[in-house]
Amino acid sequence: MKVLAAFDGFKGTMSAKAIGSELSRALSPHEVIECPLSDGGEGFLEVLADRFVQVPTVDALGRACVGRLGFRKLGIGGVEVILETAETIGLTQVGGAVGNDPIRADSTGVAILLEEALRQRPTAILIGCGGSAVTDGGLGFIRRMRQRKLVPCDVPMKIALDVRTRFTQAGIVFAPQKGAVSKEVELLTARLLALHAWYRRWYGIDLDEHVGTGAAGGLGGALLAVGAVLASGFEEVASRVQLSRQISEVDLVLTGEGRLDETSFDGKVVGQVLTLAESQGKQVVVIVGSTDSRVVERVHQHGHRVYALSDLFGIERSLANPLQLIGELARSVVT
Repeated sequence: MKVLAAFDGFKGTMSAKAIGSELSRALSPHEVIECPLSDGGEGFLEVLADRFVQVPTVDALGRACVGRLGFRKLGIGGVEVILETAETIGLTQVGGAVGNDPIRADSTGVAILLEEALRQRPTAILIGCGGSAVTDGGLGFIRRMRQRKLVPCDVPMKIALDVRTRFTQAGIVFAPQKGAVSKEVELLTARLLALHAWYRRWYGIDLDEHVGTGAAGGLGGALLAVGAVLASGFEEVASRVQLSRQISEVDLVLTGEGRLDETSFDGKVVGQVLTLAESQGKQVVVIVGSTDSRVVERVHQHGHRVYALSDLFGIERSLANPLQLIGELARSVVT
């Protein structure tokens, strides 16, 4: 049997590449095609770049850290530089919601990376915009860009989004996941509303008219304001790895992510893989860390299977050794 392993990473636990490698080992002698995916959040850079360079920058709380720029060949003689916000100002980098300061966290680190990316004189720039610890509306990013008098729109720049949230809604939708309590959510939302007016005055753009400008706590809106084009992160990845063709050439598709819930069908990896596979009449097995039972029923109704590590092995064991468990589970369901 020919199997496609088309996984997103399990946030903070396993990368998409690690899952693919484990399934290749566990499912022998089946032929496993590894196709790691991302929707613009954590793991985006690892999935797309051919090579990397390290760049000194700062995390969401202003602490010195090392980020990466990725490079990918683009046509004949061209090069695309790839950035990932989750690697630099990511929530994982500050220790999750518990370690974050949601009011102080800002996006300066992405501007530092972009500054170095522009020095490389690329043909194009692609930024994976998700998984961040910030809700600053891109203020740190814009402040740094203006101070350094940088004009990123001289290079075609595309922003790969993993959400559809609009700019002023970023605080309400995402700030609680980043450690903000109700009073802080109110403060962050008020700041986004003020910044919304500021962007309109200085850049002549109403960010709430554009889907996805709330990505990375509003950084998506700031990037749009300075000349970037917004795009679906999943679609950007899928086109580059020729996902539709790869699905057409296999007998079974395996996909998954950390949690299967309603957001999985809002442009995220699992929902999009299911849609593509169904359009080609392919069977899908979804393996996730945990699930929302209502969503599982929806997938079952379409004739696909869902398995959650936490349901089958318990939460403690699932967190302790998830790669091994994915391999064991895949062996039992792929026949």
